[in-house]
Amino acid sequence: MSERSGLGAVEIAVLTALDSLGAQPGHGYVKSARVLAAVEDAIGLMPGYAYQVLLDLAQWWTVPVTLVSGQGNFGSRGNDPPAGERYTEARLSTAGAVVLAAERGATAPVPVGLINGNTYAGGRRPPLRPAGLIAAIREVSRRPNVTDEDLVVIAGPPVFATGHVGIGDLAALAAGRETDLRLEADVTVSADGREVIVEHIPAGVSIDDVAINIASRARRLPAGHPGLAQVARLPIADLRDLTDRSRHRNGRIACTPDRGTPPEEVRMRLMEVDGVYTIVRAMFPRPLAAMIRDWAAAHAAEDLPASLTALEQALTTTG
Repeated sequence: MSERSGLGAVEIAVLTALDSLGAQPGHGYVKSARVLAAVEDAIGLMPGYAYQVLLDLAQWWTVPVTLVSGQGNFGSRGNDPPAGERYTEARLSTAGAVVLAAERGATAPVPVGLINGNTYAGGRRPPLRPAGLIAAIREVSRRPNVTDEDLVVIAGPPVFATGHVGIGDLAALAAGRETDLRLEADVTVSADGREVIVEHIPAGVSIDDVAINIASRARRLPAGHPGLAQVARLPIADLRDLTDRSRHRNGRIACTPDRGTPPEEVRMRLMEVDGVYTIVRAMFPRPLAAMIRDWAAAHAAEDLPASLTALEQALTTTG
């Protein structure tokens, strides 16, 4: 993991390849296949592996700080796969350019790796809210005697790219112990009481899979299994996927309760459907406050405030 950005070697190689091909923010996009060829030349990584990294860095639902701006089909929160590398184009995002400048020593380091974590790639280090972590680093730089407890409060709990806040033993997590974090969808009864709405599907879960899971639980089982039907079946008469990708980026599914079933009962039972909630195993490699202090101390000789401000500005810029 790079000491200047917290990113891995492949992630840095992807950003470097984009820059070498002239794909900077505000400039033209280049074919993803060309980027992957440049990565292969640089570090010998086969295109298939590098493409997944490029996709991850471009998907807003995967990482809190997207470092690549994609053009074409980069996939979705549903089961739609991304197009192949010959049919997509990419360039550095504004944040990606800030990271690359930090890697090259043109600016002070930026803690993007700490913000994005690695749970999206099968790791255990959870993501953090960008503004919270930046504020915590600023605070320890300004006031070295700030308590660990205050730093943890300023940084805040893990917040995933979709905006989901991890629920669990956050004190244990901040202390560097392995913890299960529960991510939940928002499940509410409509104002007229006729439907139960499932929206804001958790990070790492396909919206399409959630709709399929609910529908399968709502099906009536064969008459020969009345006991199983009583335990397993969701009392839902109808289900509609109302997800508008331009408005409901994290999903919206409407469930109509069976006649005579209180909507609140349906709401409570939906909360235990796989995908409506999910469990993420998380762990910081050492206490969170120590990670923040170490980052600030390691780069105290550089203009850290300026690079943090540059990152903040980049996060407000699209493309």
